[in-house]
Amino acid sequence: MKHEKPLKYHIIIFIWINLINIIQICVGKKDIDKNNPEKFTIDLFNDNSEFISRYHYTYNYTTLFFNEYEEIKLIHDAKSAVICNSEDIDKGDDEKETVLFWTTPYSGKYYNMTSIFMSAFPIWYNEQKKQNKIFCLKFYDAGWDDNVNAEICKDEKPCPDMIMIGTTQLSYRYKNDETLNLEPYFRKYFKKTGKSIESLINKYSYYDYHLGNNWLAVPLIVDFRTFWFNITTFDYCIDQGYDLHYPPPISDYWGRNYHKTWTWEKVFEYAKKIKNCTGLPGLNFPRSNSYEDAKAFIILCQSLGIPFITEDINSNVKKCGFRSEEYIKKLSIIIEPFENHYIDKWLKEDQVFKWLNSSSYPESFDTYPKLRMIDSIPNNDIQINGLGFGSPFKNLPGDILLSYMPGTSSFLGGAGIIITKMSKYPDQLFEYIEILINQDYPFFAELNSSITPFENIFGKKCIDVQKNKKELCNELLQFDEVTPYYYVYNNKMNVVFLNHITNGSNRGVSINLDYSSKYEFFDNKFLNINFQCDNEINFINHTITYSDKYKIEFPISENESIILKTMNDINYKLQSNDKICSIFDSTVKIAKPYQFPYSTFGEINDFENHNPISILLAHLYYKEYEKNPKTFKEIINECCDLIDHVFLPSCDNNKQILYNITDCNDTSQLMDITYLNCKTSNNTLKTIECSYIPYKNFKGIIIIMLITLTLIIEFIFLFIIIMNRKKRCIYSTGFHFLINLLISSAVLNTSVIFWIGKLNKYNCILKFWTLIVGITGFICSYCIKSEVINSVINTKNITKINKKYKSFLLFWVIGITQFILLLLWTFTQKGIEIGKKYYNYIGHYDYEKCSLGNVLILKLIFFIDYILIIISIIVAYRGRKVPSEFNDSKKILSASSVTFLLLTLCYILVFGDVEIAILYFIISLLILLISLFIIIIFVGEKILIVLNINIEPECSIIVETHKIDEIDKTVPFKIDSN
Repeated sequence: MKHEKPLKYHIIIFIWINLINIIQICVGKKDIDKNNPEKFTIDLFNDNSEFISRYHYTYNYTTLFFNEYEEIKLIHDAKSAVICNSEDIDKGDDEKETVLFWTTPYSGKYYNMTSIFMSAFPIWYNEQKKQNKIFCLKFYDAGWDDNVNAEICKDEKPCPDMIMIGTTQLSYRYKNDETLNLEPYFRKYFKKTGKSIESLINKYSYYDYHLGNNWLAVPLIVDFRTFWFNITTFDYCIDQGYDLHYPPPISDYWGRNYHKTWTWEKVFEYAKKIKNCTGLPGLNFPRSNSYEDAKAFIILCQSLGIPFITEDINSNVKKCGFRSEEYIKKLSIIIEPFENHYIDKWLKEDQVFKWLNSSSYPESFDTYPKLRMIDSIPNNDIQINGLGFGSPFKNLPGDILLSYMPGTSSFLGGAGIIITKMSKYPDQLFEYIEILINQDYPFFAELNSSITPFENIFGKKCIDVQKNKKELCNELLQFDEVTPYYYVYNNKMNVVFLNHITNGSNRGVSINLDYSSKYEFFDNKFLNINFQCDNEINFINHTITYSDKYKIEFPISENESIILKTMNDINYKLQSNDKICSIFDSTVKIAKPYQFPYSTFGEINDFENHNPISILLAHLYYKEYEKNPKTFKEIINECCDLIDHVFLPSCDNNKQILYNITDCNDTSQLMDITYLNCKTSNNTLKTIECSYIPYKNFKGIIIIMLITLTLIIEFIFLFIIIMNRKKRCIYSTGFHFLINLLISSAVLNTSVIFWIGKLNKYNCILKFWTLIVGITGFICSYCIKSEVINSVINTKNITKINKKYKSFLLFWVIGITQFILLLLWTFTQKGIEIGKKYYNYIGHYDYEKCSLGNVLILKLIFFIDYILIIISIIVAYRGRKVPSEFNDSKKILSASSVTFLLLTLCYILVFGDVEIAILYFIISLLILLISLFIIIIFVGEKILIVLNINIEPECSIIVETHKIDEIDKTVPFKIDSN
């Protein structure tokens, strides 16, 4: 017969089920839709983006973690992972969007942190799906270095949508213009929640995350430094008669104002006593590659009232702040503890000795070594002989207790999430970040061990929640150490030594037979296997559990267990979790970033990379000054020089460059640029061209030599023409025409000399006057000559020229008009004015240039000259069919065409704003050479005839107006050259 359970049993079960449902609803973080998908898939990939494996996980909307959360945390050696809803994982890219999140494990190679980010994904996924958007999230372990330094979103480079980045690295991405300003999203968050992120974050974190008017990232993880001491060492040395007191808050010796009594001077004093007591260093830096010596030095400076960083008011450049005599005197307290090795060695000595044994001392910044800290020790044990300094995330041995930081400061850092400018989904990504920092969800506390970046919001170890036995057990066994436990069995006290160990994601114990077997109290009832914490004991599954304060329950058979009580409560009082969290909270409240009181800046990352503080402290610790004698002041100044160089931003990324420019170097025609607030690279503009051609520059020398040559030739021609003016060839060609041509050319050539050399007001006026007068004289000479030739050819009578052709008077009028216009223009000319040129790096540069005065008048002058040259070309073109004996007409056509080019070159020189010296030089040369060419084709031939040098013994038509018999209409007019 089937046994029926009583009705009372069913009622109780019904009540319990409903009670559980009510509790879940009451304590639930958010209203969770029962139809939300629970199945999610994670694909893992290696360094080469090759698929490794696929895992399927179930999301728990009650705990807000995957049921396999502990399993996900143990994922390792995967470079990237993609999480999707299981229905979406195999969809194509056209059906889903995958955003890329660059993160880092933060704790070795495992997915401890990434598992938390993954746990927030289902909530975000569901919110986005309601808006008809399907997302997957790809996590890529870029590491701390690539997270800040790797090139992104260019060419074939990856383009992450989000990056988790350290506070000392934030401004580096900002400086490269790669981060999205989150200020608008912070305002939206305030409107949405009624809480401003600015007011939530720790007050000193402002200086890490805010720059100018930009919020660079959302704070996600806080990092700070704590202080430790070895209570066993203290007890031993106190017993030996040394005057030591436990640091606060363990001892009340320091009073309420412990910041004034528990100081770094006292730390160094205690380190000396512990060294004398134990023979071992009394102060330890942590074994880490996180530049702990720099952090300690900056904390010391802040506690001593010494500014680590100052800012130059004029250049806005950060500089070393502790150069002054007063500050050097305060810092002298570090000499004794480092020289006498009260502090344990912390640097990799192979690097140090390579520097020390170098044949020459570094002469430039780039030749200084980058000294790195010892980042590991045998068995990864935390070794603190007396006092220690380091991260709060370390698992400390049982006899190592936390204390308040000495002085008035500690280091404050951490990491935040940036959204990159190239992301297509900034709005959706900020909603994901909102989920991570939402206090209604467990992710923010889970990401932070003790304290979060938000004031009065604690991490998972300090959050005020009811803990189960498994959690309490893990907490009791949190330190890797060998600990004695005692227990009573059969009315007899026994002792056993247990190893506190890590077992997967849990803590546990194993029997230490080496220690236990030495004691007669040891009763060998324990299996020599590993046991792990759980909510209940189980001999078969090898689990232990928490019993009471300092007590664990340990199974020795399937039916029997014993209570083990740690002997720590006999020797000293173990710090409670509440006390530890209180110390953490007090420490964070005084912790400050490196750059305090300034906002973050990109060179903080470079400072860590080069770490000049290691050089400073190594000088003292290894007494390098004995080889290269230096005073402490010189060592400090050397460190400050290195810091100043590191803090000087690169000109390649500086948007507000200050600079000086030297005077023009006459030889090179260059001006050197001295950058006042940035350092140069191979790509940096270091010189710019002078705005003029100096006389001593090779271009100036060539121009002067050519001007001199042309003037000499022209004056020789002029002399010969004047001396032989009555010779028939000169007379017939036109004495006045040749004279006007030579003088115009000389004036034009002279104008070029005013276009080189340093500017002054008179040069600026004369170069325009000589240029216009010279070119106008050229053109007028051609026009008159052409008209005369055509008149003679058409009338066949030179004597009628004065009666029939009077247009040469027009050219006199035009010449006078040009003169009047030049005179009017001179009164509008301002001499020298300031022009602007744009250069990369320095922006717009002010330089001196000649004022153009009234540009309309100048252009009118050139317009008249262009009309004249066109007239000259037309008139000369009309005479193109004259007999070959009248070759001056054809020369005028050629010369007029060339003069059109000459006039255009002059126009470019005046209005073209020619900034490249070589073009300026070429135009000047062309003006000189073209004018010389014109002179040679008109005058050179006549000179050769005069000098009886063999050429064609004919001379062209006369241009003088003397009486000559009427020319025969059928015979060309000739004159014997003799």
